[in-house]
Amino acid sequence: MKIAAAMALIMSIIAIVTNWRPISFNIMNLISEPYDKAFYDQNFDVENGLIYRIDDDGARYAVLRHFGDGFEDATTIGDLVGIDRGWTQLTLLSPEAPTVAESNDLANRILLGESDYLDNRIEPSTEQAHAGQGSLKALAVPPDSGMCCAKASLHTLLLHFVKGDNIWFSAWYYIDEAGEFITLMDLESPFVRGWPGMRIRLQNGYLDFELAKWEPNTVYRQPEGQRIPFPRKCWVLIEARLLLSENDDGIVQLWQDDRLVIDRRGQTLPFAEAVYDSLEIGLTVRTTGPEPAILYVDDLMISAEQMD
Repeated sequence: MKIAAAMALIMSIIAIVTNWRPISFNIMNLISEPYDKAFYDQNFDVENGLIYRIDDDGARYAVLRHFGDGFEDATTIGDLVGIDRGWTQLTLLSPEAPTVAESNDLANRILLGESDYLDNRIEPSTEQAHAGQGSLKALAVPPDSGMCCAKASLHTLLLHFVKGDNIWFSAWYYIDEAGEFITLMDLESPFVRGWPGMRIRLQNGYLDFELAKWEPNTVYRQPEGQRIPFPRKCWVLIEARLLLSENDDGIVQLWQDDRLVIDRRGQTLPFAEAVYDSLEIGLTVRTTGPEPAILYVDDLMISAEQMD
């Protein structure tokens, strides 16, 4: 599977909003049951075969089945976040913003121009680029004692992938400093307690896939004796294919620079009704290591159809 080096931005959002404003969706963080069975009807609208996401103000946005960004023509994070571009929020969980509430407040103030970053950062950068002039840079300092992790990540909550769907993902990554464990991409189901989903991890220098935050937290690793180290300080192409299933017939495939390093069958969806509507990229989890973790992402694409 090869992805063209220069990928154009693919957007299917209807141009409803012309100026940036915070986009707020009803997200279930703490619920008494594993998931809210009424969530779908409250947050999605199906009309004439089209699916729309509803925000807290009642505005509707066409969900995305194809989404990408080359991070060009952006100077600040505010140039990326908004309905016209497709990114909806950022997370900066760190020693200076150690709780979800503090992280969300800081992110909103940064987007409104009322604050600068405190320690962790997620922003457009011209320091490294795979194609064009820019990329997305993530920097995350180590978490303090008592914190589960640190984060510096960018999200969209406008996707819609369900049981039976194929998901094709591709992005170029430049890892400057990683420590022992980071995650690079999360596909999540926010209306399920804990936000479970499939994520790409870099652990002890090797890529793997995990169905995270859903017991038994299945990890799909590279075969013993055939693992390919992930190089530092150069651009590396990561590609993935998932066939979504709550059973053992799901498909998990991962390529590193066109080399298939994981090809497994197994569970890829927490349960049959789950919806992957959140994509998180950057340093989605950063744990161990004394120095700040730093990476760059470029030419990202996610689609329900295989990309040439």
